[in-house]
Amino acid sequence: MKKCLTTLCYITLLSILQAVPFTLFFTNDTHGAYLPNTYKTAQGDISLGGYENLYNLIKAQRDTLRNSLWLDAGDQQTGSVYSSLVYKKAIGGAVVQTFNKMGLDAATFGNHEFDQSYDNTRRLAKLAKYPFLSANLIAKGTGKPITNKPYKIFDRNGLKIGVLGLTLTELPEKVKAENVSNLTILPYKQAIDKYIDELDRKTDLIILLTHNGIEADSLLATQLDNRIDLIVGGHTHAVTEKPLVVNGIIIVQTGSHLVYYGRLDLEVEQDRIVNQLADTECLFPVLETKSSQQTAFHRFFRQQTERIDKNMNKVIGYTEVDWIPNKFMETAVSEWQAEALLAEYNDKYHPDIAMINCGGIRKAIPAGPITLRDMTEMLPFTNYVVIFSCKGSDLVTLDNMNKKNRIEKPYDIIQTTMPLVKTYVGAREITLPDGSVSTDIGFSTLDPDKIYRVVSHDYVVGQWDKYLGFKPFDVTVTKDTITEVMIRQVEKQLGKKKL
Repeated sequence: MKKCLTTLCYITLLSILQAVPFTLFFTNDTHGAYLPNTYKTAQGDISLGGYENLYNLIKAQRDTLRNSLWLDAGDQQTGSVYSSLVYKKAIGGAVVQTFNKMGLDAATFGNHEFDQSYDNTRRLAKLAKYPFLSANLIAKGTGKPITNKPYKIFDRNGLKIGVLGLTLTELPEKVKAENVSNLTILPYKQAIDKYIDELDRKTDLIILLTHNGIEADSLLATQLDNRIDLIVGGHTHAVTEKPLVVNGIIIVQTGSHLVYYGRLDLEVEQDRIVNQLADTECLFPVLETKSSQQTAFHRFFRQQTERIDKNMNKVIGYTEVDWIPNKFMETAVSEWQAEALLAEYNDKYHPDIAMINCGGIRKAIPAGPITLRDMTEMLPFTNYVVIFSCKGSDLVTLDNMNKKNRIEKPYDIIQTTMPLVKTYVGAREITLPDGSVSTDIGFSTLDPDKIYRVVSHDYVVGQWDKYLGFKPFDVTVTKDTITEVMIRQVEKQLGKKKL
């Protein structure tokens, strides 16, 4: 009997020490990319992405797996008309409901989850059946994490996986200041230290789900110990075809817009990942994939796409030139939009100048028809038009700020409707950032002591320190969004100009 008991104990010990298989799926920076896009390759054009293909691929694999988890590292929002849909009173709510029906297990907040308003962010989180995890975004009113969910522990057949969420500390620089004014943002290590001991006691594996950027994640890994096993990240759209390993911690990102999804097949033993992953392919293309099933996901997704096709494919105008935005250069589209903004408010407010930030233009439109969908995707942010005052000397400061941002590229540049500072007379050749040469005719336009009225929008005003270099005064906020204004101006100016 004693021999039998000894043998039984030995077998039990072996089973305890045996590595447990676990599969992790991951996505990030999907940006409402609900339809596939066509990409050119050396082998020819290829169609990649789209919610339906992603769902079909991941579901088919998860149906065959005993232990799996799907995590998303933020920026589900902003980038397509799908993410502009209002669903259950939340802008972007259709995206969240789609992830609900796809079976996502957890997400963290990206900066684009805060693009609309703080209240809208809370509505999105409430709509989600999966938790939005955040350990470092602290609500000032309660002193607790924004969703009161800094982490979650998942049980996969006895394997305990702890997932803790983090969002970039530079969040106030990426969205309108008022959208995150209710938050205190903790440094990453400080937020982790609040929960790491508790997580370590309760789990076999700890994953950081971050929207910090690949550089920030790599630096963070050097400050952590072996209690952290893996970082699933987002924000910088990095493509880690094979996992990075920094200080023994695995770091992965999938790029963006659902070109790829991630999969890691892990073996967990004694609270550690024991299989070698550094040379393992972990990203896979989101290829066209059919499904014979008609699930709740398929029905919901098709309802939303039919809604888009019915309402948003209306042609409202025509452009004779390609509208291709560039964050760091004036372009045909940024120039047109600034002039259109000035024209919209000329009779009511009589502004002297219009300003927009070039980074707010998010989609290229080729020469030809312009649809409501095009304009909604080109200008996806809920930015309200504002009128403000400044002195001529302030505009000189703006010109200097633009020159700096154009070269150093910390932020995008401002497009204006009038030359700000040109004190020379006659013609001269200037070299543009792309290396081409242009002829510029200079003249003095500004009175440094004069008060100028400017039409712009609230994102520029709210981020005046990085865009303008001066604080606007006498600010009036209108009820018009920049998107609504541009749609009206396209209809008015370009609606009858067919090619």
